[in-house]
Amino acid sequence: MADFKFSCPHCSIDIECDELWSGHEIQCPSCHKEFTVPAKPSGPSAASLASAKAAQPKLSISAAHAQHVAATKPIAPQVAAYEQRLQQAKAGQKGSATKWIVIGAVVIILGVGGYFGYGYYTEWKAKRDEAAKQAAAPPPPTNAAPAQPEPPPPPKELPILPAVWTLDLAQAKIPEGKANGSITGTNFVVETAFCTPQMLGLYQGTPRSPDCALVVYLNLKPGESLTNRTFTVEPDKRDSGVRSVLKEWKTDPRYAPHTKPFSSGYLMKLELGDMTSNILSGKIYVALPDTEQSVVAGLFKATVPGMPGSANGASPQAAQASPKASAADAAYEKRYGKKH
Repeated sequence: MADFKFSCPHCSIDIECDELWSGHEIQCPSCHKEFTVPAKPSGPSAASLASAKAAQPKLSISAAHAQHVAATKPIAPQVAAYEQRLQQAKAGQKGSATKWIVIGAVVIILGVGGYFGYGYYTEWKAKRDEAAKQAAAPPPPTNAAPAQPEPPPPPKELPILPAVWTLDLAQAKIPEGKANGSITGTNFVVETAFCTPQMLGLYQGTPRSPDCALVVYLNLKPGESLTNRTFTVEPDKRDSGVRSVLKEWKTDPRYAPHTKPFSSGYLMKLELGDMTSNILSGKIYVALPDTEQSVVAGLFKATVPGMPGSANGASPQAAQASPKASAADAAYEKRYGKKH
């Protein structure tokens, strides 16, 4: 490497060094002050190694030494402070970026929650306002007409359970169904019933001219009650409370019914229960000793004429009943047929 000479700017001593020191900061070997080595002049060097003075300081540097000097050269306090502030600024910029990312995420979450939560809040507030309005509303006027009670349901239609003919009291059973049976071979279903202290009449058709009928003549004393009484008649015995029974039937609807009384030889179980208004409930079983084995058995409700609610006190013969057979009667005829 070529050498060149220059003077120390502090003590003016001549210094000779390699051109590789140009631009580097060195310490004067004489006054020990730091300065920057100037650039090598562009012209030819005025002196050479041979002309250098023996006592003149000389600096030499190689590439490895230059790197070592550059790595170990001291750093001015101002430069160190500047580099420290630069590092702090870079760290602050990183922290600020993270802070703004967190703030942005929080804002997005709050915005989404507010968007969906507003609808729920509005609905809840509307319900609360409606409940408060109803609570603050005045009570309805007390002079309003009371609601009419619903009418009671119609009574359940009793089933029709066929009666079984027998003259044995132990075998005679009263079915828990509508009173029905057979009179002179014709199916019989009780449509109308009347009861007085003198008689009990069970009719199919109009009582004045029934299609079929069974009449039980009672023998109650004056003042005796009809309710909660039991009558039993066996073929070989006779109850003093019953005179006889009468059956009625028509062979031709255009003519009056035929009648036949029985004063003995028949079997009967009659139970008269409670009476509500003018309606008397009862159970009956009657088996007649005729060749057709006429029988009537089941439950019935009889109107008591002369009681409140009856047909103006009309007698059973004058009272009219609906000639229409019920649906149960039609079902009975369809199942068992009807003989004439």
